[in-house]
Amino acid sequence: MAAIRYGIAGQPVDHSLSPLLTALVARHLALMKDDKHLTMELVDVNSIQDALAWGYAGAVPEPIPWVFTDSIFGKFRTRALLKKAVDAASLVEEVHPTLTSPQVALFESDVAANDLPTRMFAEEIWLNLTAPLKHQLDSGAVVAVDDSMANKCVNALRWDGRGWWCAGLDGNGVVEVMFHHGITPEDHVLGLIGGGGAARSTAAAWTKRGGGVHVLPSRRDLDEGPWADLLTEDEPDVIIDFDNEGASSNGILFLKSTYQPMQGTVDERASSIVEGVLDGRWLLVAQHLACWRQLWAPERAEELPSLGLLLTRLLEAECVLSSYA
Repeated sequence: MAAIRYGIAGQPVDHSLSPLLTALVARHLALMKDDKHLTMELVDVNSIQDALAWGYAGAVPEPIPWVFTDSIFGKFRTRALLKKAVDAASLVEEVHPTLTSPQVALFESDVAANDLPTRMFAEEIWLNLTAPLKHQLDSGAVVAVDDSMANKCVNALRWDGRGWWCAGLDGNGVVEVMFHHGITPEDHVLGLIGGGGAARSTAAAWTKRGGGVHVLPSRRDLDEGPWADLLTEDEPDVIIDFDNEGASSNGILFLKSTYQPMQGTVDERASSIVEGVLDGRWLLVAQHLACWRQLWAPERAEELPSLGLLLTRLLEAECVLSSYA
C-alpha cells in the first residue's frame, strides 16, 4: 500500500475542508489504515514554487493550525479528532434525503486518455491548489493530463514517484454538481460569474460537453480560450458564482464556490446547504471526486462514493468535529 502525503496549498487554507474529504475518500477505498499511510498538511504559501518546494522538502517553514481542531496537522489533537470524525462518517451508508439526486443515470466523467500510471508507487505526493496558485503553473517538468496548464486553471497535482502530473478539475466539479441536480450542459446555458482559474476551468468543461456559457458581470474578465465559440447572450438556466458577492439567483439554480463553518445537527446542515443557493461544499466535494477519478487513483474510479454520499459523510464528520470545538 502506498504512503500518501497530501497538502492543500494557497492562501488562506486554514479553513479548508479538503484534508477531511481526502481522509474520507481514502478510508472509503481502504487506503488509510494508519497515520503512516496518509499524512496531511496545510501549505500556507502564495507561490507555486513554494508549493512544489513543500512537495520536495516535506515540510513548511511555519505550520498553521486547522480551524476545525485549532491544532496543527500531525499534532495529537488533530490526529485524534480527525480519526473520530472519519470513523463516525464512514458508518453512514445512505445519502441524506435532502441531498439525493433526481437523476436515474450515473454521472459519466470526461476522463482524458493519458499515460497516467494506474497503480500507486511506494510514496506519492498529492496536492490541491487554491487561490492564488491556480494560474501560476507553467512548467515542462509537469505533465498535464488535460488542458489545464494551457488554460491556467491547475488545481491538482500528483507526484507518482517518477514525476509530476497535473489537472484542472474545478470545471468537472461544476458539471457534476449540475448533473446531480438534473442540469446537463447539452441542454442548458450556464451563467458564469468570475474570470479566474476556476471560472476558466468551468468554461472549458461546460463548453467541451456542448453547453453554452453566458458570461455575467464580475470583478475579472474571462480570458479568451477554447470556450469562445460557445459563449452566448441567451438567458442562463443555472449560475455558478466564483466572485461570491451575493448576486441574486433570480429563481434559478445558483451555486456558490465558497463555504463557511456551520453549526447544528446533520439535518440542519443538510437543509442549510440547499436553501436558496447551493453551498460551496457541493463544488468542493465534486471536484475532489474528480481529482480521485482522473488524477490520483483512476483505477479505483468505479469504487468511489457518490456525490450525495460523500457530501452526507462530510456533514457528519463536520458535526463530530464541531462537538469538540
